[in-house]
Amino acid sequence: MTKTLRTPVEGTAIKTENKGQIDPRSVREKAGLEPAEMAKIMGMGEYGYTAWERGIRKPGGPAFQLLKVIADAPSHVVPLLQEGDA
Repeated sequence: MTKTLRTPVEGTAIKTENKGQIDPRSVREKAGLEPAEMAKIMGMGEYGYTAWERGIRKPGGPAFQLLKVIADAPSHVVPLLQEGDA
């Protein structure tokens, strides 16, 4: 038997503002990569990565930090990340 929660859970509401958000698609396009290439650099599958671009999921933790680094200096960072793929 499954219990149903009848009262709302208390806590802090999720913030929907874009402060500090990074658009994965714009980072990828700035780096000149295809979705499959970006997914490989991020260490994930293409389906999961494109879920970020479609807004279904949001990158967090280390993935968010890596996107920030790529966005800041794609011409320097992307070749370094691709070296491990060779």
